[in-house]
Amino acid sequence: METNMELLELLNPWWKSGKVSKELALPYKRVQFGELKRLISVRPITIVSGLRRVGKSVLIYQLIDHLISSGIDPKSILYFSFDQKVEEMLSILQTYRELSGADWENGRVYIFLDEIQKLSDWSNKLKLLYDRLPKAKFVISGSSSFHLEKEAMKNLAGRYFEVNIKPLSFAEYLQMSGSRIELGRERLWVDEIKREFGEYLLKPYPELVKYKEVSLIKSYIKENVVDKILRDDLSLFKDINEELATTLINIFYDAPGMYVNYDKLSADLKISKKTLLRHVYYLEFSYLIRKIKKYRPATRSTSRKMQRIYPYHFSLMFGWTGRLNLECEVNGLFDSKYYWNDNKREVDIILTEGGLLPIEIKKADKASPEDISSLEYFMSRFRAERGMLVYNGEEGELKFGGREIKLVPAWKAFLDYA
Repeated sequence: METNMELLELLNPWWKSGKVSKELALPYKRVQFGELKRLISVRPITIVSGLRRVGKSVLIYQLIDHLISSGIDPKSILYFSFDQKVEEMLSILQTYRELSGADWENGRVYIFLDEIQKLSDWSNKLKLLYDRLPKAKFVISGSSSFHLEKEAMKNLAGRYFEVNIKPLSFAEYLQMSGSRIELGRERLWVDEIKREFGEYLLKPYPELVKYKEVSLIKSYIKENVVDKILRDDLSLFKDINEELATTLINIFYDAPGMYVNYDKLSADLKISKKTLLRHVYYLEFSYLIRKIKKYRPATRSTSRKMQRIYPYHFSLMFGWTGRLNLECEVNGLFDSKYYWNDNKREVDIILTEGGLLPIEIKKADKASPEDISSLEYFMSRFRAERGMLVYNGEEGELKFGGREIKLVPAWKAFLDYA
């Protein structure tokens, strides 16, 4: 069926105007724009993934604006959003040729496909076009990690690069908000940074930067991010139970970092363990939760009984419950995969890339011996030279036995390690 011409013309105003409006290609560019600009000139497909409302579509419009500013014919650039209407790719291309005269079969064209996960079997269809059209550059985006990554790995191996877009970093928030704080001179601006950090934690999305009313911020995140994932993205799974998914979100967001006993939870919810595990899997790969496994240096095996579950990003918990959680915030910052504990001690985060680094998280504004005792034990036992305590106190360091524990204020962690 032929794609609606009016829709395609509406989605590609640069065919007539020769430019992208400032309302679409907003002036502020996320840090990932440089990488996307570099990838636009290479053959493999560029996949832009990430949570809803992080600015993926704006980055695409900025790329289109960059191409036009670089001398590319606007009519050789096609944009289509499957959020507007689900159409077959070939139908879109045929209507594109009728409207613009672009020779997409033989000429150099740039094809941007937004929210592509809504098109069934999209990866196979894209693979056929990619192999057939050597001069076409494809840029695709989507809000479902599972559908993008699984399909890309299965059908597009060797044919793509992925760029994941996260909510704003603290530094990006400061730049977007027009803050006069000089990054790199934090000691001069500590009081101002602390105030701004509190604001940032409430609204780490581009559209929210100028919002003032907390109730509106909470509603925006719940309705435009969490609810949209539950209602739209998860519906792509044929065997999803939306009520069960919502119940699990209530459980996991109410107690971030909980240890999950799948046998007990499935019994409490009166569902099979297989159904529970499948829904947890869907929530994880739709950017709603993150699972943290126990660090076991002597083995690669992991146990489901020892998993901890957090919201994927701290903003999701705030949008859903109206609460913030430091442990959740820092886990997301470091994209943690592991924690560690024994019968008496626990360390919240264990980073393994670039050397072993244990990180403890405390809401306190002073580092007591109890706060660092587990860190010291872990560092001695596993011969880690460095450790970190992220808390609400002042910057500093502690040394013992030739080892060092950095004391890092939460705001500084978000500036230094994002």
